[in-house]
Amino acid sequence: MENRKDIYSQLEIEDLTEDLKLVAMACGIDTVRELMKHCSGLSIYIPKLARLDKFIVRYIRENSEKSFKEIARDLGVTEQHVKRLFREMPRK
Repeated sequence: MENRKDIYSQLEIEDLTEDLKLVAMACGIDTVRELMKHCSGLSIYIPKLARLDKFIVRYIRENSEKSFKEIARDLGVTEQHVKRLFREMPRK
């Protein structure tokens, strides 16, 4: 009897759903195979960078020499979003 893990190695891009084809094109078929092995049945939402406030706050801190406009452009978010997060940042 064939090992269940070996089944996943037989998956090809043509076998995948449209969403999984996008993942395979971006990350490789091996990543899709691993996701299917370990996360089958799980729905995953991949947010835009603008939704990762903790990352944006860290980016602001680590790039304090840049203007709000430059940071917003780097992250693909609005300058107002950067300013709001900056105002809400705990001061060290």
